[in-house]
Amino acid sequence: MKVIDTIQKIEKDLSYDELVDLMANHNRQVDLILTGKKSDEDGHVWDAENWTCVDGKRFIRSYFCEGRASSDYSGYNKYDMKGCFLPEEAKEVRLG
Repeated sequence: MKVIDTIQKIEKDLSYDELVDLMANHNRQVDLILTGKKSDEDGHVWDAENWTCVDGKRFIRSYFCEGRASSDYSGYNKYDMKGCFLPEEAKEVRLG
């Protein structure tokens, strides 16, 4: 998928596994700009996600809505991410 690398200032073609590897092993951050707003059962609404990795095993998703950061976040291991980390559905994927 098309990924904008904001550090190297280039566009890359990366797979899901390559993005996870960059987060886990190379201390990179992945920002997903969603195609529309999402909400959960608690009423939280967001239109962008920020994914980072803590120690190569634990991943954190932070939420943003209309450019404002939410105080909410979620934690995952690499196996749990399959249903939640969906860069192929994003309008734009940025690598920081």
